[in-house]
Amino acid sequence: MPNKKTTILLLLAAVIFIVGYYPAIKLLVGKWSASDDYAHSFLIVPIVAYMIWDKRYLFENNENKGYIGLLLVILSVIFYIIALQTQIPTVIFLAIALTITSVLIYMGGTQTLRKLIIPIVLIFMIIPIPNQIYSMITLPLQLKVTQVNEILIQLLGIPIYREGNILQIPGKSFEVVEACSGLRSLISLTTLSLVFGYFTLHRNWLKCVLFGLSIPIAFLINILRVFILVVAFHFFRLDLTIGTEHTTLGMVLFLSGLGLLLAAQRILEFWEN
Repeated sequence: MPNKKTTILLLLAAVIFIVGYYPAIKLLVGKWSASDDYAHSFLIVPIVAYMIWDKRYLFENNENKGYIGLLLVILSVIFYIIALQTQIPTVIFLAIALTITSVLIYMGGTQTLRKLIIPIVLIFMIIPIPNQIYSMITLPLQLKVTQVNEILIQLLGIPIYREGNILQIPGKSFEVVEACSGLRSLISLTTLSLVFGYFTLHRNWLKCVLFGLSIPIAFLINILRVFILVVAFHFFRLDLTIGTEHTTLGMVLFLSGLGLLLAAQRILEFWEN
């Protein structure tokens, strides 16, 4: 059972971090609030805090502390000060993540990296992707989703013409925009796969398998989204591209993807046991 001193040190470190890094934290929260892709980060933060708190026994052995951890803390703080001067959000956010990691290494030693690898990875995963890189990633994904749907829709005998990321059928054109690229679902499902794996699986390679399965699941539900839009309009003249119907369809498909991820987790957990 972790002693009182360890608990106090962890709480003190958290308070000092929040006070010292308040400008960066405020900026990060603002990015999360303005982005649908990272809205789940508000849920991930307390989960990561619990993961670290649950392993607080790692910080009891003072012999694990060394100059390497202290050096990393100093370097990460210097990096944070420089990052504030650059005013580049991504660099500032990386400074936050590196500082947290460095403090954990200093307090618990290098074994912390092995024991807390998932919460550390989650900290880096909730850093918003820069807009330029985001656009570079989504464009090929949009094209791939469009190409796959062109093939699937042709198999149903529906006349279709594809031009870039636009699908045209008699009576309507469908543009596969960034939201339909699959990146949003990919970010959410890969993050959740790490959380599920941490709490339910013991072997690291099975956690990696679950993480890997979340990737095709994310793409599958976005391919299915576009497919349903086209088929619903062609056969039933239902326009699901706008309004409440579009939002509902997106929620249903995401929950379906989450269900597939949970099913995969249960299979891996059953196999492991």
